[in-house]
Amino acid sequence: MRRVKGSSLIRNLRLSESLKKNQLWNGIISITLLEGKNVSGGSMTEMFVLLKLGDQRYKSKTLCKSANPQWQEQFDFHYFSDRMGILDIEVWGKDSKKHEERLGTCKVDIAALPLKQANCLELPLESCLGALLLLITLTPCAGVSVSDLCICPLADPSERKQIFQRYCLQNSLKDMKDVGFLQVKVLKAVDLLAADFSGKSDPFCLLELGNDRLQTHTIYKNLNPEWNKVFTFPIKDIHDVLEVTVFDEDGDKPPDFLGKVAIPLLSKSSAVW
Repeated sequence: MRRVKGSSLIRNLRLSESLKKNQLWNGIISITLLEGKNVSGGSMTEMFVLLKLGDQRYKSKTLCKSANPQWQEQFDFHYFSDRMGILDIEVWGKDSKKHEERLGTCKVDIAALPLKQANCLELPLESCLGALLLLITLTPCAGVSVSDLCICPLADPSERKQIFQRYCLQNSLKDMKDVGFLQVKVLKAVDLLAADFSGKSDPFCLLELGNDRLQTHTIYKNLNPEWNKVFTFPIKDIHDVLEVTVFDEDGDKPPDFLGKVAIPLLSKSSAVW
């Protein structure tokens, strides 16, 4: 029995480390879908665009068919310096019967783009006539982290001093996109609902701020889980709302909802978020 418990613990630790690595992005890839140029829509009456980078996906708004559709939409992807990958872009059309058809595609090698500058790209479409005009900016950012409670990043006085200096009044105009950051300590949950037939749950906690998501590891067969984790988010909009949701892990099935709380950032008054 001890061997089973030990191997299970090692497996859970490995899963936890893998989850942690997949959440720690190094910056933001800001993509502005500006417009299409001479796009051939055929018999389609409407058009939209899908953008995919790894498991991150966005869909543009749907516009009436036009050779030069004006989307003017911005999407933020997470930037991983060790696995940038290829941005896949697809243009789709809809006809009057709501049938969807892929009209054309194009790709962008994100790793080949320079950092910290706006890259204006005109991308010819494959499989159909026309091109897409995009603006892509890769901005590295510090502060995103997942750590144990015992090594909380703000526990070090010298680090707190550096943070106060970084966001003091005299430095407030140096980087208009660097609004600040939010640190959340996820300690525990008490008296959760039992989602399994055994009378227990397999809870994990999901934190969402804008388009950013971080989550804890799963604690199996427990209604009073203790995660004791510290999460740090970059703040892009002071009007965002932090949403904290507890789910029950259910294998390959979608997780079951156990509870949720929403906290507007403006409801907090701390100088270091």
